[in-house]
Amino acid sequence: MRYESVGKELVHVLKYKGYARVVEKVMAPLMAGLLDGGWFDGVVLVPLHRARLAKRGFNQAELMARGVARRINAPVLDKLKVVRRTRDQVELSAEARRANVAGAYAARGPVAGGILLVDDVFTTGATLSECAEALRKAGAGEVQALILCRTC
Repeated sequence: MRYESVGKELVHVLKYKGYARVVEKVMAPLMAGLLDGGWFDGVVLVPLHRARLAKRGFNQAELMARGVARRINAPVLDKLKVVRRTRDQVELSAEARRANVAGAYAARGPVAGGILLVDDVFTTGATLSECAEALRKAGAGEVQALILCRTC
């Protein structure tokens, strides 16, 4: 979906209003439906820094990953961690976003097979690229990303 009107509202009601039921009712079915029967060894979520997680109380990507994983019968794997805090990316340019997240993620131990990486919004791809690279360095055979909304 485009990150405007309905797409933006869906993300906002989850992320900023805590309406988690939107994941099971709308987001996960839509996202899983895009996979066209793809097979993955595991679903990995984009992690949040512990300070951001404490402030929000949940990780929206985790809720989405769990909903998608249930629908595709794949395990959710806790294979990524944030190794340094980053700035909020909302106001950053593409170049600044890449610099902001460079080296911010690392794998938790070895990773094998095909991985589905889940996040809510794709803007420049900087975060997903960093996370995918960390998973590939840890041994993932293939990493595919699944997001709900795209800004462009």
